[in-house]
Amino acid sequence: MTAVRFCALAAVAFCALHAADATGRFDSPLRMRGGDATAADFGRAQAPMKRQGAFKIARVLSQGFDQIKPADEVKVLEEKIGATMTKKLERIGYKGESATGEEDPFLTAYVNLKLAACGSAPVKTSAKEENFLRLVEPILKSYQEQQHVLSSKGLDLCPADQRIQAFLDSYLEGVDGPVPKLPVRQFKMDRHGLAKMLSLPKGKDKFQNDYISSYRCSQGIVHNPTSDKRTTKGVFHIVDGGLPASADKKLVPKIAFKRILEKALQPPSALHTLPYTADQEKPTEIFATLLLRPLSNPEVPGFMPERTSETRFFVPGSCTSNLDFVESIFGNGDNPDLAENDAALDPEHWTGVTGCVILAPHVLGMNAKELGLPHKSKANERQIKDGMYYEKDDDLYNQGGAFKLSCRDARGVPLTVIADNYFGYCKKEVKTQLGYTANVHGLSEEEHAGGCIAFPAFDLGEVFDATSLGKVSPKGNAAFLGETHKHLSSQKTPTTFKNVVDLLGDTIEMKPEGYAVDKAYPDIFYVPENAVFSMPDQSVTFGDKKINLAPRITYILPSGYKVEMVKKGSNNISTKKGAQSGQYEKWHLKGTVAEGANLHKPATVSGGGKSEISKRLQDMIKFGPVFANDVSDDFDQIEQIFAKDYTKILSGDTKHPFEESGVKTADIKTLLDAKISTGIIIKLLSPFPQYTDEHNAWIRSIPTHIRELALVIKQNYKPEWGDSWRQHFHTDAINGALGHELKYGESPLLSSYIRVGFRSKYDKDIPLKDTTDDHLAWKTFTLRQDFFPCDKLQTEDDITASIVVPRDLIKGLNYKLDGPSYKLSQNVEFRLFQRPDEAIHPGYDKVTELDMSRPGCFIANFEPMNREQIQKIVDDTVGFEKFTEPMQERLMEFLNSATPEYCISSAHPRLVDGKPTANPRYLQDSMEVTDIRAFHVGETGARLARQIPLSDSVPVPVTSVLCGRRNNAPDEKNNVPALAVHNPIHYFELPELFMEFTSSMTGKSPSTTGAGSEGALTKGPFNMISMVHDLNAALVSYAVSGYDTFISSAGVIGPNKPVDHDISLLVPEVWSRMREDERSAKYLIENGYLEKCEPIEHNGKMIPANVLGYRITEAFIKHFFGRVFANPSTVFDADILRPELQNMDIFEAGINTITETNKRVGKAYVEDGSADMAVPPLKALFHIMANGEYEGMTLDDPKFRAMWSREAVMGSDWYKARLSEFQLRESERLKRGLKYLEDYVAQSKTQSDWKGKQIVEDLGLEARIERIQEQLKKVEAPTFLKTLEGTLGVDPAIFACENSNIDKPLSPASRH
Repeated sequence: MTAVRFCALAAVAFCALHAADATGRFDSPLRMRGGDATAADFGRAQAPMKRQGAFKIARVLSQGFDQIKPADEVKVLEEKIGATMTKKLERIGYKGESATGEEDPFLTAYVNLKLAACGSAPVKTSAKEENFLRLVEPILKSYQEQQHVLSSKGLDLCPADQRIQAFLDSYLEGVDGPVPKLPVRQFKMDRHGLAKMLSLPKGKDKFQNDYISSYRCSQGIVHNPTSDKRTTKGVFHIVDGGLPASADKKLVPKIAFKRILEKALQPPSALHTLPYTADQEKPTEIFATLLLRPLSNPEVPGFMPERTSETRFFVPGSCTSNLDFVESIFGNGDNPDLAENDAALDPEHWTGVTGCVILAPHVLGMNAKELGLPHKSKANERQIKDGMYYEKDDDLYNQGGAFKLSCRDARGVPLTVIADNYFGYCKKEVKTQLGYTANVHGLSEEEHAGGCIAFPAFDLGEVFDATSLGKVSPKGNAAFLGETHKHLSSQKTPTTFKNVVDLLGDTIEMKPEGYAVDKAYPDIFYVPENAVFSMPDQSVTFGDKKINLAPRITYILPSGYKVEMVKKGSNNISTKKGAQSGQYEKWHLKGTVAEGANLHKPATVSGGGKSEISKRLQDMIKFGPVFANDVSDDFDQIEQIFAKDYTKILSGDTKHPFEESGVKTADIKTLLDAKISTGIIIKLLSPFPQYTDEHNAWIRSIPTHIRELALVIKQNYKPEWGDSWRQHFHTDAINGALGHELKYGESPLLSSYIRVGFRSKYDKDIPLKDTTDDHLAWKTFTLRQDFFPCDKLQTEDDITASIVVPRDLIKGLNYKLDGPSYKLSQNVEFRLFQRPDEAIHPGYDKVTELDMSRPGCFIANFEPMNREQIQKIVDDTVGFEKFTEPMQERLMEFLNSATPEYCISSAHPRLVDGKPTANPRYLQDSMEVTDIRAFHVGETGARLARQIPLSDSVPVPVTSVLCGRRNNAPDEKNNVPALAVHNPIHYFELPELFMEFTSSMTGKSPSTTGAGSEGALTKGPFNMISMVHDLNAALVSYAVSGYDTFISSAGVIGPNKPVDHDISLLVPEVWSRMREDERSAKYLIENGYLEKCEPIEHNGKMIPANVLGYRITEAFIKHFFGRVFANPSTVFDADILRPELQNMDIFEAGINTITETNKRVGKAYVEDGSADMAVPPLKALFHIMANGEYEGMTLDDPKFRAMWSREAVMGSDWYKARLSEFQLRESERLKRGLKYLEDYVAQSKTQSDWKGKQIVEDLGLEARIERIQEQLKKVEAPTFLKTLEGTLGVDPAIFACENSNIDKPLSPASRH
């Protein structure tokens, strides 16, 4: 299209008018897209930017025209955070602290231009802008005339829409007359922020119709749809004639789909009105549309480039808030008319999938008979099961309830009509189509996952000598950190400061004192390997050089190890400079290792802790003083503990705790010896079966406070004190007697505590006297003195794109990782749709209050409050003071301002039927957007540790798979069955794991209406293709990578032990402190840390508890939780590790729930034909679940279990077929892309097509053709299959289906 750039040209002219001063002079040349292009370059195509670790196709400039930065300013920003992140932030409209709630006046002008281009009346505006529109009127007329010409030639749709229309024309060919056509007249949201602006009338703070109520508030815009939540009952419908539909879907005849689609594309006026124009004399009725380019395949340098799919949204005008919602999550894909945004011109980075979502809440209530559904008497068995019939002439389709209707085959164009405007459906549909994409493209998975990279952190005390890393040193507290810290901080090859300077080069600035400063972040210092950090001197010395030790500075050693001066005892999210320390806050040295553990939490059911894995543990920690009973007597007992002879404490041949750390038992005369770590002392003072009865009895005789005091003394002890440690600690005298608060110097010593579960009336040792079931009290446990919570980088939350790659193809791996294949995962969302349940309690959810105090928020299901209502909140002094400072300030600022009319309180959800909704929501910026510095620190530490050049990426593959489950006690009143049979952590071998994944049982959680089978791995019931394809890919993923999979519990342990998400929060702390071999199930089983769950006899029957796999033991708690807790043996009672001890009848009922669900789900897979599309191990499993056996094999049959081994999978014909199928499909995809490119270039060579030639040059299309030709040669070469070994391949069953239509190629989109 030759005139599609008119808006940019007109905007340039408008900006130029405003840039001219009174004398007619112009400021420096205007620039678009943050680059160096001057006005002479406007209209030139923009080649996609290569973006490491972000989406490659980053298009949109989301800044307002008045905020466009000159090239030099953009260059500074890109140097600071990288071009990748700069474009990423622009694409989602993120402005951080600079965000305001003010409307961009230049964006207003842009909207009026687009309205005029669509043939609509611009909104009333200033005389200056009206004069401008008259100036550009000839350009508008020319554009509209050319649109008319294009329409007459059938070229009136953008390339993506042409692909969608071609699919509809093919799929609905011969079905009841002409095929419905996508709308030509569209208001395209081609830059972030348009949808937000258009969701409210110009100059007004409220818009309301039958579908939604929207309000401009102090923090952004709050949108309250008619329905405050989604339902899953009867919602998921699939059009007949494509890929097979699972039994949980309703199968819809093509004729019904065609008629629903026709109505979807003809919304009523009230729904079709663009809110921005609602108060104008002639409101605009138009479809608002959006292009998304969500990530599908993460990049693997040297193996596969990053690939995205494309998704087009069509919504009636009044639903623009839905577009604001999805573009805020996934980013704006820019103008779909432009060649630079035509995915088919970039087959290197496009999966070949074009999705479509049409929002149509007005199709509810359509007549079933008029849609062409049969009378019940003529309906077949499937139609009767699905309710696809009518009995009475006035019966409604789907009983008038909400639904989503998906049409798809194997050709890569999934289309869904959503008959509801609740926001969650839109996000879920993008997720659903990404799952479809992963299956038809191959090699990747779309996973329902949470995750983080957890960097273990340690309290280094007052003095830390960096030369003591990895070894025992007489100087500083690092001597007491032990073997775990030594392993976690070790390097393959030690590095020096010279290595840092050589590696980081121009990215750092050398200082005369002999250290360097990060140019992007001046608060990151690089210091030599001999640095000594001293809190008493507040200095960092290296050789004869010294610099000040300061808070809010990260000091990075050549090994990548990080040291910081932090305030222990404070849980504030941020601390203001110069803020006074509280009574129990004290500055400490914190050390953080260079390499973190990438903890992946997929297939996690609702309420299972998917988000908790990446949440701050700090909010759970409480601090207080260290108490002594009688300081003199207590110290006498502690001296006896330190001096005791521990040489004869073992009852057998077990290795002594001293020897485990390489220390000779006979050499230790006191536990204060520098060679003895805190961890060794914890082991010596915790009961173990391997100890003599005498030693265990002695351990149990030690009072709890004495044990903790001994660890406090050890942590603060200095080797130079010798035996005279007592004189450094004291208590004050109170009323002539010794007090109880222990001090070191002039400062109180500090203990930290964390909640793990709750007390209730069922506790054996410390029961609550109140006998009501809902009365609970915290159970807290003391953390180790040298413990600091992990530094976490949130990497996943809900929608994850992942790929499995052979180890040899991943360049720069951590040398400690030696698995055969690894999973690389990436979060797809820039913003997360959070439900802040706890925010109703002012001050409790600090993160939500901080987020919702900022401008620019997308908020849903909160109550818009006027000044009178906010004043009442403020006048409640006691309640108002509970809010955190940011929320207090936001409410006060609102009261002191004149506009807007409304404000949101984080503690006041929307009222539905007079009650607060249980589903308040807002979009939270992901951590990779809000804390780029943290990711920079994490990446730089690993880069230094592995000595990876700046030109190469730093791969951090998944190191552990830690799923989550939700447990509940039986609730007969609400028909919730028992599901409380798991202890805190279980390990499953693959057959039992896939029984768990397939059934995906969940207990009652805050986000579900009940308990049952949820589909956390398969995404059922949202999945638009058979769920077996996800299971096939997952089995290959686990088999070829060799990941051992563990599942942690949330909710309750047994019927009587509530734990909420406490275990979910603790698991990252424990797992990140385990060595690589210790995370192996084989190691854990061999060393007694896991026990196999065996069948249990009860009331004369055998309970098949073997379905629970393996569970952690008391030894696991003492050994691994001992790296977190001061007294690990007290954390979990015996009836938590063995829940059957709480109530055997309820345990039996829970096992029955599992086995009955397994049977029901397995039977469904067999009966609907899904089992026949399953890979052989899964097919056998489905039959065993349903019938107890398959071809004579049972669950424990060695022959059956051998099918699941890596060797059996990779050597099988069915796995080789997956690789061959991917080779075929990838070859065809590249050929289609090559032809599209070649045709485009050929057509541009006509003499008159100057624009086509320019696009070919700007986008480098001829070079792309050469790259695609080269890639095609590699794919078609016989050696290509070898490179695929250890990957997922693609499922041949998808393309072998009778109605896959893969043999009916779609017509390519026409040229621009």
